[in-house]
Amino acid sequence: MSRASLLALLLLSSVASADEDPAPEVAEPVVDPRTALGAQLADEAKAIDRTLAVVTEKLTAAQTVRAQRLRAAYRVLRASQRRDATAADRMAIARRRAAARLLIDRDAAERGLLAEEATRLAAAASRTSVDAQKIATITLPQDLGRPAKGSIARKFGSIEHERSKATLSRRGIDVEVEGKAVVSAPADGTVRYAGPIRGLDDGLVIDHGDYFTVIAKLGELAVPVGAPVHRGDRLGRAARHRVYMEVRVRIGPGGIPIDPEPLLEKPHHDPR
Repeated sequence: MSRASLLALLLLSSVASADEDPAPEVAEPVVDPRTALGAQLADEAKAIDRTLAVVTEKLTAAQTVRAQRLRAAYRVLRASQRRDATAADRMAIARRRAAARLLIDRDAAERGLLAEEATRLAAAASRTSVDAQKIATITLPQDLGRPAKGSIARKFGSIEHERSKATLSRRGIDVEVEGKAVVSAPADGTVRYAGPIRGLDDGLVIDHGDYFTVIAKLGELAVPVGAPVHRGDRLGRAARHRVYMEVRVRIGPGGIPIDPEPLLEKPHHDPR
């Protein structure tokens, strides 16, 4: 995992993890991870296409304005070459030339920004198409160990906040645990990051190949960066009464989050 991707992952994880409790949640039907990934990438592709259409329209309009500016500047230039122009005329023409040059430079800068944005969006659209093709070939987790003993207190997905009515997107789950509970690795892997994660106390990013996990809200870390871990190995202890877990498939710059809950082993007391 590149440093840029790791930083993106840590920022994305922290953004969706405010400790304020939202409205009561209703369990959503379990969705196959590959289906969910395909739907996310399809939505992303549609958003990119819409944005690219808007930017392209603005770029076309900017090019039309630039052509008009250039024609106006050419007329000013021709007027400045008149042999019968008085001193006052030449001064007025000089002011118009300066104003025209300023506008042309500003238009060129705007066109440059729009062209760069269009290039970035086109690259993003191409990347999304390639990422969609990867879904069929990647190895997704089938049975992950629970990071700690406890019930799931906060679920994955979008919810509406009770008071603000804002739509919040949670990219992981919270497990309700006993204070300072031991936290374990959900699968074999290698620790790529160990330390503070904004909004999530301390945590770890574990590389499992085609996916990686974020285990956070820890008050004590037991493994360093680069350490290999096996499922069930001790990672540390909970900072308080909740442990955060996130699963991201290695697609795109920072990975795509998927719901960890359907992938977790059932508690031993679960009659199912």
